[in-house]
Amino acid sequence: PSNKRTRLPALLGDAPSNFGHGYPPSTYHGYYDDEDDDDYAPPHHYEGRGMGPPPPPPSVGGPRRGPPSRRYSAQYGGAAPPPPPPPHADYGPLADSPVLIVYGLDTKRMNPDKVFNIFCLYGNVHKVKFLKSKPGAAMVEMSDGFAVDRALTCLNTENFLFGQHINVCVSKQKVIVPGQSFELEDGSCSFKDYSTNRNNRFTNLKQAAKNRIQKPNNMLHFFSAPPSVTEEIFQQISDKANVKRPKSIIFFSGKTGSKGNQGEKSSSGLLEYELKSDAFEALVLLNHYRLKNPDGPDLFTLKLCFSTA
Repeated sequence: PSNKRTRLPALLGDAPSNFGHGYPPSTYHGYYDDEDDDDYAPPHHYEGRGMGPPPPPPSVGGPRRGPPSRRYSAQYGGAAPPPPPPPHADYGPLADSPVLIVYGLDTKRMNPDKVFNIFCLYGNVHKVKFLKSKPGAAMVEMSDGFAVDRALTCLNTENFLFGQHINVCVSKQKVIVPGQSFELEDGSCSFKDYSTNRNNRFTNLKQAAKNRIQKPNNMLHFFSAPPSVTEEIFQQISDKANVKRPKSIIFFSGKTGSKGNQGEKSSSGLLEYELKSDAFEALVLLNHYRLKNPDGPDLFTLKLCFSTA
């Protein structure tokens, strides 16, 4: 028998078969086997499954009155064990870890910032780490399990990004350890910490309530754009980022002519694309794009999310 620790199925998701060790897709449901995971492995295999400590032995014959028996007390060091925590005490119904693994990333066009542009729609992002041993895969640490649930629900819906199928799984790890970073193909670092990033959108209850939790579709909602933004500006930044131009643009308020929204502090509206994949790529590359303010020295940070329309 091998002394190697037995790999256990991850909690959710369908990772592509080429990320495994020859397992057929039918047995590869949510499987996660990264050679770096031993760096994070918890000391107890049972706890490593995200299940918490082993439960206490069940009582026999109903509740016992009076102090616990000597046999029971001796087993737990002289005191009865505390009651087990309720299931998913700190997480949502789908996940019991705040760490996700996303597969199918284009190694030439993706980096931590672009991964952040996707996952910030569903909760605060703490860290992003690309896996050197798994090209096209990255770990994403969210602020809590509910953010993980939202990302799982919205992103595992047959989404394609730069021609590759995106798949999101829950990791058994509870935290991302930076480890040894490396340089990605675009020259950026493989690891980045976003815990204090101002572009996180769930930093308080009021801000979180403004977010539109939607699955990817062909319509993007834009906001925080300069009040003078125009259709021509969106076409120019699309060409510069090498993404498809929106087929139509709607401004929510103000005038929508050549001078954009006048009399407003910022501009908002809708960007409609021919395909869902076109909108997805535009969100990855244009979310948090810095736009010049023609009426002042400040820069505007363009923000995008999928629309309810």
